[in-house]
Amino acid sequence: MNPTSPAPRVFVAGAGAAGSALAAALHRRGWPLVELASRRPGRARERLAQIAAGGPAADGAQALDFASMCAADRPTGAGPALLLVAVPDRALPEAAAALARRAWPADSVALHTSGAVEVAALAPLRAAGLAIGGLHPLQSFVDLERDVAGLGRAIVAIEGDATALALAERIARELGARPFRLAPGARPAWHAAASHACNHLVALTDQAIELLATAGLDREAARAALLPLQRGTLDNLDAHAPAEALTGPIVRGDLAVVRGHLAALAAAPPDVAAAYRALGRRAVALARERGLPPDVAAALLEALQDPGP
Repeated sequence: MNPTSPAPRVFVAGAGAAGSALAAALHRRGWPLVELASRRPGRARERLAQIAAGGPAADGAQALDFASMCAADRPTGAGPALLLVAVPDRALPEAAAALARRAWPADSVALHTSGAVEVAALAPLRAAGLAIGGLHPLQSFVDLERDVAGLGRAIVAIEGDATALALAERIARELGARPFRLAPGARPAWHAAASHACNHLVALTDQAIELLATAGLDREAARAALLPLQRGTLDNLDAHAPAEALTGPIVRGDLAVVRGHLAALAAAPPDVAAAYRALGRRAVALARERGLPPDVAAALLEALQDPGP
């Protein structure tokens, strides 16, 4: 598939948040959306209606159940296809084997959207004549319209066969994203970083909400109070490296305040105190970069050590 050739026809296996957002973003940039499939046909129809509602009509696009998309006798039409495999990670090998039963046109490409699963999971599709690769936007997917807009700000990990890699890079650039060529074998670290920064931020926020509840705020009020604080922190991180963005008692070397926090956390669930201590030790390392005196850092680290059994 030539990088300057017309956009291939798009087939999306998986109508979850990520697959639907990519389908919508490509459709709105003129890539012809042909099929959107889900194991729950109603979900595919709902997503296709959302895609059409937020942009140009998806004329001719079909919402299918996954088995129909994989049918060996189902025609695919003329010209290369882009097959986006956006099923859950655990279902990728089985989905690839099922999709490989269909006859795909020459020069077609299959890309999976997983951040954790190796490209080799699509090996049955390579055996069926498709170039295979991965395309994983470093983004959380929750709401279709926000997700489509967010793709233009994302970095996208790409990997795979030469043809698939070229098409994945083209997709990223056409969406306004920044393509990043992921080294073979680096997916676990890539995905762990994404989960730690995103999923664990949600868990950390829930812990903080729980702590504010002990101070008298209900959970909704606590969430509303924390979000502006977190947004300000993210703005600081947008402008500064982590060590420069760090604020609070650790970077000031205020041991008494940290000890007060730890005393308050004694009544909290154990996971809250453990997270505070672990992240506090990383904050000490950042504070050292800012010039925190070694003796103060040592005292803070001693206070933040996990208590013995």
